[in-house]
Amino acid sequence: MAQKYAPYGLWESPITADAIAQDSVGLTAILVDPVTKDTYCIEQRASEGGRCVVISNKTQKEVFGKDFNARTRVHEYGGGAAIAYNGTVYSSNFMDFRIYAAKDGNIKPITPEDPNKLYRYADFCVHPVHTDLLVAILEDHTNDTPRTVRNSLCVVNSSAATVTSLVSTEDAEIEFYAAPTFSPSGDKLAWQFWKHPDMPWEGGQIYVADVHYNSNTHTLSLSNTKLVAGEANNISACYPLWASNDKLLFTSDESKFANLWEYTQACTKPVLSSVVQQDFCMPSWTLDNYSFALLDENGTKAICVAWRAGRSVLYVVDIATGSYIEIKDESFDFVVVNNVSRLSDYTFVFTGLSTASASAAPFPEGIISLPTPLEFKVAGDKTVYAVYYAPNNPAYAGSSIPGEKPPCVLGVHGGPTGLETQHLNWQKQYFTSRGYAWLDVNYSGSSCYGRAYVERLQGNWGITDVSDCIGAIQSPQISSLIDTKRTAIRGGSAGGFTTLAAISLDSSAASKVKFFASATNSYGISNMEFFAEDTHKFELMYIIKLLGGTREEIPKVWHDRSPVYFSANIKTPLLVLQGNDDAVVPPAQSWTIIDGIIKSKGHVEAHFFDGEQHGWRTSGTLKKAIEFEREWYEKSMVKPTVVT
Repeated sequence: MAQKYAPYGLWESPITADAIAQDSVGLTAILVDPVTKDTYCIEQRASEGGRCVVISNKTQKEVFGKDFNARTRVHEYGGGAAIAYNGTVYSSNFMDFRIYAAKDGNIKPITPEDPNKLYRYADFCVHPVHTDLLVAILEDHTNDTPRTVRNSLCVVNSSAATVTSLVSTEDAEIEFYAAPTFSPSGDKLAWQFWKHPDMPWEGGQIYVADVHYNSNTHTLSLSNTKLVAGEANNISACYPLWASNDKLLFTSDESKFANLWEYTQACTKPVLSSVVQQDFCMPSWTLDNYSFALLDENGTKAICVAWRAGRSVLYVVDIATGSYIEIKDESFDFVVVNNVSRLSDYTFVFTGLSTASASAAPFPEGIISLPTPLEFKVAGDKTVYAVYYAPNNPAYAGSSIPGEKPPCVLGVHGGPTGLETQHLNWQKQYFTSRGYAWLDVNYSGSSCYGRAYVERLQGNWGITDVSDCIGAIQSPQISSLIDTKRTAIRGGSAGGFTTLAAISLDSSAASKVKFFASATNSYGISNMEFFAEDTHKFELMYIIKLLGGTREEIPKVWHDRSPVYFSANIKTPLLVLQGNDDAVVPPAQSWTIIDGIIKSKGHVEAHFFDGEQHGWRTSGTLKKAIEFEREWYEKSMVKPTVVT
């Protein structure tokens, strides 16, 4: 069939919002039973309101009932909702916040009734000897404000359905815990700890303690607690994993790159014989996302995922010698590898994402736009990273308008300590198959390029991220490919803030000349002071480092980085999308910027979604959000330029 011509941005595409939303099933975790070797996966199903479902890979059936949602809200972002041990699957239930145990079709709650949903549990580990005792994170919302939520480690007695405290301090309101893990004998426990104002990737610390079992009370206690790695504010140690009873593995960025380290009673040292200038983990926004696992029972070798040029690479690490070998296999085409777990000797499981997918089968061959990684220079001769997707649709040979360049959607990832990866994303393909270019900018402050790259954003949030996005569009690599006067900037959460900052702040070069033709802000921050008061505990102090000080220390900076005070500057048409149940960035953040734009007679459209929190989980919202965004760009920057 002969190829057609039509204006860029107006191509017809078989990739519909319906197809994306209805078929949206995310694989959020893989569970391995270390005793039986059975495996399970957790699926997030948009068609079921975002319900998370534990599936047995042996039976291909749900482990829990149809009304069960295997999800936790610890740290709001969750993760670590379930584990499997000796034929029993343990999981938090989002419906009532209790932990349940399922074995051979029998399901029972193992924590007390909690009608007010005050207690949240996550990140479980089973004692290898006293297997009805689990250690878990306990997040206590009895006083449910960001400054009064208390975090600790607890012991869950699955036989008696009781919960007792294991590690808790008077400072629980500013403390966090993650990744509790027993040594193979159960004689020691390791865990990660941090406290405000750190995030876990900034000053996470690893502790180890001796475990004692009281046979009279059937309880556990700890002694000889010792800090073995990490330093508040300076060194992040994460993801503890016992290689043996005497050796603990973890990641540490003491070298400014998160490499594999080990702790023994003799010393704490790097596993690798020399620093690898790659990060061996991602920032722990969610719980239990390990990037390495042991390959043998003796703990002498490990499979490790590292990040190079924005993609996952695999190494086999010899723990004894410190040597490593990269696995290069053309059949292993995953660019994102997460949730790594050992299954048996030299066999591991993981969740993986590639740049293409077998699920593309319903669509025409050749419709997927593949990622092109780019690097460009910004002020100070610093390198910034981006990923470009060209317009692509086999039904079209190009534009019907002579000399036309495509409009571009610039994606700003959240976090801001995050990474926009290069895996197949159908929302991006939705736009590229309609004749848009798409550009993801991993601006200064993004993760997986080393600690120094992350720290570029400290004190500069709303400045450096914005200038990097503008610089990406102006770079010769990009400006030669796209219509720079028809570029939309869009992002969610922290990416939503950068979007608002770019089109509003006095410090942004883009706000003065309507640099961006259109914009979409999804649940982004507009008022720093409100965010510091209203967000959840996990991120309560995050912005202090990002802005360079407290509100009391630098009030002008807090004011000047709040888009709500500069809404009169917004000349770019703005689409706002917001979940009404968002506890991370509450709806008031969106309402305030909308009100300011309306008062300044600017151009704004907004949609609020009931039942949605921080991000879209239901198929109905996913569909509407995609279509609202496309329609907005057509109205604001595509159709007005098309001459008929």
